Amino acid sequence: MAGSLKRKRAAVSYKEPSTDSELSSDPAQEGGSRRRKRATPTRRSTRHQQQEPAEIPSSPRRNTSRANVGGKNEANNGRLRERRTVIYKETSSDDDDVDDADFEVEEAPPAEERPRARTGRPRRTQQRLSERAHLRNIGAPLKPRTSLKPESPPLQIVSDGNIPAWVSLPYHVLLQIFVYASHPLRDENLSPSPSIQWLVQMARTCSTFTKPALTALYRNPPIFAMKQSRKALVQHLISPPSAAHEEYPVMVKRLELDGTKMLKLTDRTQSVNDLAALVKSLKTLKEIDIFDPIDRPPYHPRSRRILRWYYPDELFGALRTSELRLRSWRWHSNFFNRGLLEMKEFHEDNVFQSLREVIFTRFQPDPVRTSNEGQPTTEELLGLALAVLPNLNSLAFESCTIFNNHLLPLLPNNLVSLSATNCRFLTSEALEAFLVSRGGKLEQLILDHNQGLDLSFLVNLKQSCPRLEVLRMDLNFYNTFTTVLDSAPIYKELLKEGEIPSWPSTLRTIEMEYLRKWNLDTATAFFSSLIGSAEQLPDLRELTIVGMVNIDWRQRAEYRSKWTARFQKVFAKKMTSPNPNLVSLRAFREWKAGGSMLNEKSDLKNDSSVGTELNGVREAQDEDSDAVLPSSQDKKTSEKWDSKRLRSRRGTTPNYDETSGEELGSELGSELGSDPASDSDEVGSIQGRCDTVIFRIDNFRPRDTIFNEDDFLDDELSGDEDWNGQDPDDDEVGIDLRVDV
Repeated sequence: MAGSLKRKRAAVSYKEPSTDSELSSDPAQEGGSRRRKRATPTRRSTRHQQQEPAEIPSSPRRNTSRANVGGKNEANNGRLRERRTVIYKETSSDDDDVDDADFEVEEAPPAEERPRARTGRPRRTQQRLSERAHLRNIGAPLKPRTSLKPESPPLQIVSDGNIPAWVSLPYHVLLQIFVYASHPLRDENLSPSPSIQWLVQMARTCSTFTKPALTALYRNPPIFAMKQSRKALVQHLISPPSAAHEEYPVMVKRLELDGTKMLKLTDRTQSVNDLAALVKSLKTLKEIDIFDPIDRPPYHPRSRRILRWYYPDELFGALRTSELRLRSWRWHSNFFNRGLLEMKEFHEDNVFQSLREVIFTRFQPDPVRTSNEGQPTTEELLGLALAVLPNLNSLAFESCTIFNNHLLPLLPNNLVSLSATNCRFLTSEALEAFLVSRGGKLEQLILDHNQGLDLSFLVNLKQSCPRLEVLRMDLNFYNTFTTVLDSAPIYKELLKEGEIPSWPSTLRTIEMEYLRKWNLDTATAFFSSLIGSAEQLPDLRELTIVGMVNIDWRQRAEYRSKWTARFQKVFAKKMTSPNPNLVSLRAFREWKAGGSMLNEKSDLKNDSSVGTELNGVREAQDEDSDAVLPSSQDKKTSEKWDSKRLRSRRGTTPNYDETSGEELGSELGSELGSDPASDSDEVGSIQGRCDTVIFRIDNFRPRDTIFNEDDFLDDELSGDEDWNGQDPDDDEVGIDLRVDV
């Protein structure tokens, strides 16, 4: 009997309806005499699949019960329609009204416009499908980060509206304007900048702009920045059209060529001949720089092998037969497959006899020549090659282990500029001996990333280099390989006890960054030498000191605030705001006609009277005001605890922030027994002419790759944008630089 009462339930389908026809139009129809067949639910495993059941004949009693159930479901669905529908869709990136919302709540459409939901679907299944739809949005592009700082309104300048006659400006003025507005034409990765297209547009604007705009473009033509039109640009320089309005080969002054892509200058078969023809056609060429892009920080070797390129004989043959007189040239060891004796022969040619600047990259001493006593060493051969250049006054060595104590005595004695970058074996003793004997005419000294160079040579710098104007040192060192940690300084101490630097009076720029490996007394002596020499540095305009002092963080904060106040007071220039009434002739006329000077005097009188009424205790008092402020003792006596007002925390709880200023230094100075304000008053003479004063003391540890705040923002491209059909390396703009007016 029990078995006869058991009923078979029809299979319920959880498949999403594809059209509106699959939805039941009326719940009451489900209780009719005939029911529509339900599809078998699709399962991942075959063991869960069931055969479609046969039709079950309905009885009148069963129809009545199902009709009642259908009515209840219809009433429940009616109540659900009145609620809001939560839609888990991604917000638009252009919508700035909602910043942190992960979903949007939208009003449900009317019942007659919305398709009816399946009555047989459980609520748990609907929730699961909504969660799946929400998870599909994970990984979508993030919304650009909005700036927290409000944008300042644009400056409104009162003007007569007269547009200057730009076409009437002389050629040299327009040239300087275009050069200044378009620099640089490419970035450090040789990618073109929008300035190239802008110069082309300016050249096509009018005939007056054509020559200065094209001159700014062709002074250093961006050959390797224009990958798609490189061949056309080279051929245009080699053989310009006969009807060309301008003579393009005369405009080129400098060539910067990527040595790793020289085989692709035009094509693999004609690149060498085209390079020689290009050099011959350029009549006013002064500088040639064939470089390797990998020769820059962090100076790691190339991870993949490339096809090696060498200086071709056709290049030197074209230089010999041409009438060029070069001023700058780079010798790269990876491209030079000859000996240094042949370099001396090249220097004896007329094209190289006018050289003023020579750059050496990745030259190393030959151990075979060093071991043989009868043969000249590599340093001696290089010294002989430099000795035949009569006009040489600038030398630069990059990643050269040959720049050591053996080569320095062989350098010319009339150098004006000397640069050593990433030269591991350069020591302070060898550099000091060179400066004493051959640094009398030196005006620029750049010493970056030299791992064995300390600051001991600064002791006699004033006597050895009396004409020095620029001194730059970056003591951030890099690992040889990414998997090897060998970037620590080789020297033991940056400055020894008792060594006090001396500074030439002709200095205009001092930049010394990442100073480390010294004690507190040595750092104090270094900073005091600069403060004490302020009166003897009248031409100093840029001062940058960035260092590390390994002391307690509280003491370091006090030390930093003390010396920051000193350097700012001694060297910083007092900047005054320009007069806003002189922005235009109309503004000056209105200001002069309105009697603004009398109004200003009356305003000053009113302000002084108001100041006397307030007894010198004004809330918005300037720092330069001479009004007497209440002393700290008066503040302590006047401060009382009150139930309605709490005592100020300014003097009770100091904030030991790493970027604190004079206020933090005074608080910590009183606690540690020193007063930075009183020390800053005893600085002696004040120079006050530097436009840039940067002084920073922290415990920052430099690395090969230094990240800043911009590297962690979320407003960059997500990578899901539409592909433009080109790979990132080939994503370069094809611009036709052949302008004929």
